[in-house]
Amino acid sequence: MELSKEIATPAFSSQRVWLIAILIALLHAAMAVTAVNTKSPTFDEPQHLTAGYSYWIKNDYRLDPENGNLPARWSALPLLLSGAKFVPINDCGWQRADEGRTGHQFLYEVGNDSDQMLGKARMMMSIFGAALCLLIYRCGREFFGVLGGLLAETVAAFDPNFLANSALVTSDVPAAFFFTAAVWSSWRLFQKISPMRFAIAALCLSGLFLTKFSAPIVLPVVGTMSILLGFSRRQIELQFGQFRIELTERWKKACAVGVSWIALSATVFFAIWLSFSFRYPAWTDNGSSHEGTSWHWNHLLEDQGAFESAVKLARTHHLLPEAYLYGFAYVHKHETDRPAFLDNQWSVVGFRSFFPRAFLYKTTLPFLCLLALAFYAAIARRGSWKTGNLGQLSPWWALALVYGAFAIMSPLNIGHRHILPIYPALFIACGAVAYRLHKSQPATWAVAALLLWQIGESFAIRPNYLAYFNEVAGGPARGYKHLVDSSLDWGQDLPALKTWLDDHRAIVDRKPLYLAYFGTADPRWYEIDANQLAPEKRSASDRNAALTGGVYCISATTLQSVYTLELGPWCAPYEQYYQAAAAEIRRYHNTASDPARRVAMITNDGPLNWAKKIKDFERLRFERLCAYLRHQAPAAQIGYSVFVFELTDDAVNRALYGPPAELTREVCVSGF
Repeated sequence: MELSKEIATPAFSSQRVWLIAILIALLHAAMAVTAVNTKSPTFDEPQHLTAGYSYWIKNDYRLDPENGNLPARWSALPLLLSGAKFVPINDCGWQRADEGRTGHQFLYEVGNDSDQMLGKARMMMSIFGAALCLLIYRCGREFFGVLGGLLAETVAAFDPNFLANSALVTSDVPAAFFFTAAVWSSWRLFQKISPMRFAIAALCLSGLFLTKFSAPIVLPVVGTMSILLGFSRRQIELQFGQFRIELTERWKKACAVGVSWIALSATVFFAIWLSFSFRYPAWTDNGSSHEGTSWHWNHLLEDQGAFESAVKLARTHHLLPEAYLYGFAYVHKHETDRPAFLDNQWSVVGFRSFFPRAFLYKTTLPFLCLLALAFYAAIARRGSWKTGNLGQLSPWWALALVYGAFAIMSPLNIGHRHILPIYPALFIACGAVAYRLHKSQPATWAVAALLLWQIGESFAIRPNYLAYFNEVAGGPARGYKHLVDSSLDWGQDLPALKTWLDDHRAIVDRKPLYLAYFGTADPRWYEIDANQLAPEKRSASDRNAALTGGVYCISATTLQSVYTLELGPWCAPYEQYYQAAAAEIRRYHNTASDPARRVAMITNDGPLNWAKKIKDFERLRFERLCAYLRHQAPAAQIGYSVFVFELTDDAVNRALYGPPAELTREVCVSGF
């Protein structure tokens, strides 16, 4: 018996209800696309799109192996029709599998219209967002009736976090879709085994394993469902054409589920090989060692754990394509060496509370209220609940709990987007408020008010969906104090920065413009002519140039000193390194009037050593400047992700040569 049958729903025809659901899904996709097309490429989009296009036209898998093959291919489909130009295959970036260089060339250097290409790719990705909305409606309706399904879909469609990610050329929303679809289709398959249900479950699981390397998390979820079903009193219906039988004995149910598991595994295995053209080598023109490239098998497998041994075995016997194995090994290795920022604290080992707090800060309050109301509605009906009904909800409980547990244990704390797969289960759970709608008029008004609040939150933050933070976090203006990177600042606001600069000529004109941008887009594409502050992005002519008063534009992630050698707040050891580096630079400048003396000094210390000294000084100088700016009020926050400061010469001198604005005794970074 389905839960939805116990809930009174309006007498709408099935076609009309589905039309409403489709319109909501299309509205979600349109809102996501029109908002994101006002933004520059986010950090990962260029490499994902470039990799996807190369998979199609080169049948080569050297680029971006650590991300799913399927979303990249999907996003690049429109580019096949438009005939986009690819980078020269003899370029060193392609030869070395340098994703950053190759992605920059593809978007900005070989004659393609990057905005047009990205717009088409984002349109393709929005289909996953629309499909996820429809899937949430379908699951919500199955449990809580038509009203429950539409309510769950509406909450999802106007959620700022999904609107931020739905149209991006990334794998996060496709992963949320396939996690939800895989759990739902497997749950249905284990209730009734038929060719159609098997095909749907196989496609969903295959899509998941081709989308994200976190896919194995689904296995304990599906395994839990299998065990619960095997020990329950519910029968399994087996149907092939006219043949139909009901299995009630435990051993027969176990055999049926076991055979289904084997068949599903074989299908996923086949799909993985198919996606890599049934070829083991990832590269078409390079030896297995990949020497001189960005691939580093030896580094990934240097540990002697069980995971590394399994990958070595699979690599030796070619059990899976090389690119797939490399991607798994890359993700496993690099999830433990990424800095993290949370609530003005820094860590290199992650925070156990990162994702719970990210959920608290980034989830809309009306959604949280609806969840609480749904929980109350379910508890209030506990007397009429049956064991079978509770078992039907187990897939969503299992998905949210298991995925949440893995997220909390993971040291990879770079973005709220990594817990998007738990949200569809929570959206579906919101449908439980339908229990109260036909019994309580105050509850009906409360739900309507919460839905309007949810919609209002969406429009209030538009188009800066990625920067959404709720009232608990202090709103988007204070988001940078809690989270950065893809939770707030993913390189998306170059167009908005250009607009601000054009609209504030009185501030900008006749003043030096400095930029420290966290992203992979090219500021020059948006006609932003600025002096780069980050040492790795400074041109040779800018080396060792003094900083003066002017307009400083700094991304929030960069401002918080997350991805730098001098990680975290400014401290006494950093100050000591900085003063030593500054003394060397002063020694260098003191030889400006005596070329022979400078040549002798450089020769004595070594040219490469001096180049390193200059680079180290510029890096330390910039980090000291960031420490100063963290305590200053910005002139503007562009899209809440780029901070604009107007500094005088005196302010710059205070920042660089005065007493430090912040100074801790030791390095305040967890696990440093």
